[in-house]
Amino acid sequence: MKLSSIHQDKRGSVFAITDEDLGHPEVTIFTTNAGFARGGCIHTISDEYVCVISGEIEYVIGDTIHILRDGDSVIVPAGTPHYFTSWSFSVVQEWGATIAEKQEKHKEFRQIVDRINDSTD
Repeated sequence: MKLSSIHQDKRGSVFAITDEDLGHPEVTIFTTNAGFARGGCIHTISDEYVCVISGEIEYVIGDTIHILRDGDSVIVPAGTPHYFTSWSFSVVQEWGATIAEKQEKHKEFRQIVDRINDSTD
């Protein structure tokens, strides 16, 4: 199993766990600083599974808001736009969507994420 750093910025860091034996193309781990948002995407083929390792987040999935804390999990159904905002420093794990699907953004939700992150400067 290999842990690779994908990205780091003012929001925090993104890591990928890759291994043929995972059963998924990639498992992503996000560290996110309080007040910042991530996501704004939509996966048209695959469900995505999310688990909060630590911290507290507000996860918006379609028109539903979930408050998730240490150990909580949720499933993002395929075809549903989603994003999360960290209320505290958080570590979140996601898996299920393909790497290509993770590139597809949902215009409205991505604008919300950008607005949240721009206001945190």
